[in-house]
Amino acid sequence: MLRTIGEVFEESVTNHPNKIALKKGDVVYSYQYLKDRVLALKQHLYKLGLKPGERFGVLGENSPEWAISYLGIVRAGLVVVPLDAMLSEAELIHILRESAAKGVLCSESHMYKIESIKGELKDLKWLINMKTIQELPSAKDERKIEINPESLAILIFTSGTTGLAKAVMLSHKNIISNLQAIEKAIPVYHTDSFVSIIPMHHTFEATCGFLYPLSQGVSIFYSPSLRPNDLIATFKEARITCLIAVPLLFEKFLAGLHKKIASASVPTKLIFTTVSGVTSIFKFLRKPLFSKIRKEMGLENLRLAVSGGAALSTKVAQGLEMLGIPILQGYGLTEAAPVISVNPLSRPKNNSVGKPLPGVEVRISEPDASGIGEIIVRGPNVMLGYYNNKEATDEVLKDGWLYTGDLGYIDNEGYIHITGRKKSLIVTPTGKNIIPEELEEKLLTSKWIKEVLVIPRIDPVTKKEEVCALVYPDYELLEEYSISHNINLEFSDIEKLIRDEIRRVNEDLPAYKRITKFEIREEEFPKTTTQKIKRHMFIERSIKV
Repeated sequence: MLRTIGEVFEESVTNHPNKIALKKGDVVYSYQYLKDRVLALKQHLYKLGLKPGERFGVLGENSPEWAISYLGIVRAGLVVVPLDAMLSEAELIHILRESAAKGVLCSESHMYKIESIKGELKDLKWLINMKTIQELPSAKDERKIEINPESLAILIFTSGTTGLAKAVMLSHKNIISNLQAIEKAIPVYHTDSFVSIIPMHHTFEATCGFLYPLSQGVSIFYSPSLRPNDLIATFKEARITCLIAVPLLFEKFLAGLHKKIASASVPTKLIFTTVSGVTSIFKFLRKPLFSKIRKEMGLENLRLAVSGGAALSTKVAQGLEMLGIPILQGYGLTEAAPVISVNPLSRPKNNSVGKPLPGVEVRISEPDASGIGEIIVRGPNVMLGYYNNKEATDEVLKDGWLYTGDLGYIDNEGYIHITGRKKSLIVTPTGKNIIPEELEEKLLTSKWIKEVLVIPRIDPVTKKEEVCALVYPDYELLEEYSISHNINLEFSDIEKLIRDEIRRVNEDLPAYKRITKFEIREEEFPKTTTQKIKRHMFIERSIKV
C-alpha cells in the first residue's frame, strides 16, 4: 500500500517499466529509468551526509529533472522546498534562510541565482546542477529508512493574493490521501498522456499534473516553452488526452480558437455562429463540428480538461464546452494538498467548483440569510500547519477544521459555489456586504474589459468608503475596432466605453452595490503564479462615473 510520496511511481514501474514516464524534447525517461535516477539521487544525497528531515530546495523550469529532484529528495527522507523560478533574490534568500535549506537542486538556467546569494545563507552547503542527475552512478535501494507517513514532506512558501508569506507544511499522508481521493473522483489510465504547463513548484501542478499521473502509469510531456507554437507541437507529440491548467491559459486558448474561426471560411463561421446560439439539444453536434479546429491545436484526443488555481469564468467554461472540449472546474488550497472539490465527469456544473472529494468534508460556517458563509474543510489532506507560525496556524485550524477564508454556499445537490474572499469583502456603513468578485464577474462579461478589480476606496472629500473598479481594457480589441471602423480612439473614448459598461452593470444592482468610481489601467495587473491578481497592492485615485 502506498504510504510515502517517493514511492508514487512504484506500481507503474512494475506494470509499465518501458513506458514513457517523462519526456522533454529528446530527453526521455521510461518508468524503469525514472526509478533508477531517483534511487541514484537518493544515494547521492545520503553520501553528502544529509539527515532525514533536513530541507533541500528545487529550482528550475518544468522538466523531467525537476520531477526526479523532487522525488529523490523525499525518497531520501528529506523535506523538499519547491521554489518559484520567478522569485527575486531577496525572496529566495528569505525562503532558503527561513527553511534552513541545506542545498538546492537547480536547473542550468537558474544556477546563477543561487550562486549569487549562497554567501548570505549559512545553512546552504550544496548546490547541485540538475543536469548531473543523468551522470550519477546507479544505486540499489539498499539503505531504507522508515519514513513516518505523518511526517513533514513538503514545505511550500506561499503568499497568494494577500502578500503575507507563509510556509505550508504538508505531510506524506496529506499528499497520498489527496491522490487516492482524486483517483476516485477523476480516474486517469496508463493510456492517457499529460502535458505539464503550470509551474511544478505550485501544489496544484505537483499533486495533479505530476504525482497523480505518475501513480497511474501516465506519460507526462514537457513543452520547451509556453509559446503557442511550442505548446501545440507538444500537444501533438503527446497526443494529449488530459490537460490541467489555470483559467488564463484556457482564456487564451479560447481567444486563439476564435481568431482561427474569424479567419475561416464563411460556412465555418456560419456554423460557429449558429452553434454558439443553440441550447444543449445540440451538444452531441459540437465535437464533430469543430474537430478540424481541435486537430489543428493538437487536441483531437483530449478527453478531459481540468481548470484550477483560480476561478474559471462562466463565459470561458461555456465557450470550451461549445467547442466540444470537456472542461471541469475544481477547487483547492495549498493548505489542503491542494484539491478539495471537483466537478463530476458525469454531471459537471461549471458555475460551481463541484462536489467534495471522497473523504473530504466541507461545511459553511456561520451562513447568512442566503446561505453564504466561510467554507471550512476537514480531511486527511489538511496541512500540518504553518511552519514556525503558531499564531497563523491557530487562526485557520480550529478543532480539525481548515478555515479557508473563501466565502460560498453549497446548493441542494451538494455542489460548492464560491462567491468571494472573506478578506476582500466590502462592508457598507449600513452593514451590508458587497462581494467584489460578484461585480468583477459581471464587468468581465464586457468584451472591452480584459481584467478588473473591485476594491473599497475612501473618498478624500466625504471620507466615505465607495466601491471602485480598476479596469484594464482589452487594448488589442480596441485597436482592431479602431482600424476596422477607420477611427482614432482617444483615451476619453475608452473612458466613455468603460463608463457605459459600468452603468450597464449598475442598472441591475441594488443601490448599495453600485460601482461609483473607476480607473483605467495601462498595464495588466501583477499576478501570482496561478494568475490570480494581487489584490492587496491596489489603492489609487479614481475617475467619477
